[in-house]
Amino acid sequence: MRKKTNLWITVPLCVLSIILFPALAKADFLIKSVRNTEEVTFMGMTQPAKTEMGQTWIAKNKFRINMGEHSKIIRPDLKKIYIIDHSQNTYSEIDLPVDLEKLLPPEAQQILQMTQVTANVTDSSEVQKIKTWNCKKFMVEVIISVMGMNGALNIEMWTSKDLRMNLDVYSRFYMDTLLLNPLFKGVSEEFQKLEGYPVLTRFSMTMMGGEIQYLEEVTSVEKKSAPAGTYDLPQGYVKTTYNPLPWLK
Repeated sequence: MRKKTNLWITVPLCVLSIILFPALAKADFLIKSVRNTEEVTFMGMTQPAKTEMGQTWIAKNKFRINMGEHSKIIRPDLKKIYIIDHSQNTYSEIDLPVDLEKLLPPEAQQILQMTQVTANVTDSSEVQKIKTWNCKKFMVEVIISVMGMNGALNIEMWTSKDLRMNLDVYSRFYMDTLLLNPLFKGVSEEFQKLEGYPVLTRFSMTMMGGEIQYLEEVTSVEKKSAPAGTYDLPQGYVKTTYNPLPWLK
């Protein structure tokens, strides 16, 4: 004879499982990465090679990326982006949607008016398996001309759709971070050609006789609940004005 299910027991147990195990009901994605930057000599000054560990947290409506001593937090619910410098215990904030022209000083706006930026994103159709992810190769070329000085930015990016995250959410956050640099405002639509999450990135930028190169690679991806405070500003940090063009100091 089949036993009857006692709903007075089953229903409370289901509710209790959600309370005690919130990760089963809601979890974020944590992507860990490592970035190796080569030594560079720029305007007579040498910056040594360095290795930085990165973390990217992606929730449905929140985002945080840590790289070395710096973090970016995107909070659409607060209509804010926070740029954090842990080495100085400072932060700056930008309103969403991003409109950096409101933040730029007059001299920066004059330089941007004399700046030409072109970008080209190409799907190479090349495929490769990196770790356990099927990846596609994209090439990104950006040419920057500022007051007669030309610079080039080249990126080889292997992206994947196998990371089992909401890529539309990631893409929205990625565009927000891209627009933090006013040089990319006019070419942001070109970057929408990118598909998937960047698993491996080779970056090279030449300007004013110097070349910056780094290799960044995803080391792991996992779904887990973010620690309390992950998407909040750290306590005790001092607010500063965001400077999207630091070389104009």
